[in-house]
Amino acid sequence: MIRGAFFDVGETLYGYGNMRPAMAMLLQELAVRLELGDDLPALARDYQHANQEIDRLFAEQPFYLFHDYFESIFTAFVNRIEKPHLRHHFGWFGRHQHERLLGSLMLKPDCHEVLGRLKSMGLYHSAVSNSYENQLTPLVERAQLHRWLTHWTSSEAARSCKPDRRIFELALEKSGLAVDEVLFVGDSPEQDIQGAHAVGMATVLITETAAPAPMHIGRKTPDPDFRIESLGELPAIVRTLRGNTES
Repeated sequence: MIRGAFFDVGETLYGYGNMRPAMAMLLQELAVRLELGDDLPALARDYQHANQEIDRLFAEQPFYLFHDYFESIFTAFVNRIEKPHLRHHFGWFGRHQHERLLGSLMLKPDCHEVLGRLKSMGLYHSAVSNSYENQLTPLVERAQLHRWLTHWTSSEAARSCKPDRRIFELALEKSGLAVDEVLFVGDSPEQDIQGAHAVGMATVLITETAAPAPMHIGRKTPDPDFRIESLGELPAIVRTLRGNTES
């Protein structure tokens, strides 16, 4: 019987809707700071291509630090615009990127309501996120998600990045639940669904997202057990898995 729900954070509990404008503004500030010209659409395309290039290098690694990931993107970006001597400016860019990305995440409007309903059904709640501790814990505290979450696990703490199995196994160890008692909910087929499926969890893919899931490189992934457009559909799925109609 399903006794626990483990959640991804970005674009699952929090939405990415404000992320693109935040990054566009940061690139504009970078262009002014480094005198890169005023063709911002071209700079955005170069940054996106650099991002995709580095995704292919990092996505298959079982663990990486996000400082290294974002620094690699920045280095690929300045190489792409033929200004490799500017790579040392990542210190400024990285600090502001962390602040902007964290600030741009907005809690899904039905998050508290749904987590409360699931909690009333007796479900144990956890969050499992590819992130730093200083990203994940502030997001939990900012929205008071500790009201519902018994624990949360960052990839930094686990020394494992989804879809690597260790981060899922560590979350299971913390919960004391068996793998067949857990429903994993996430927006990324290549990280959330692939990783949770590999350790034996039932999976739910949330499909209505404001931005493509990060770190996708076109890997073949298993189908999720369920697809939803919003968190509000989860209680019905839990009832189905439990074979009853509890409210």
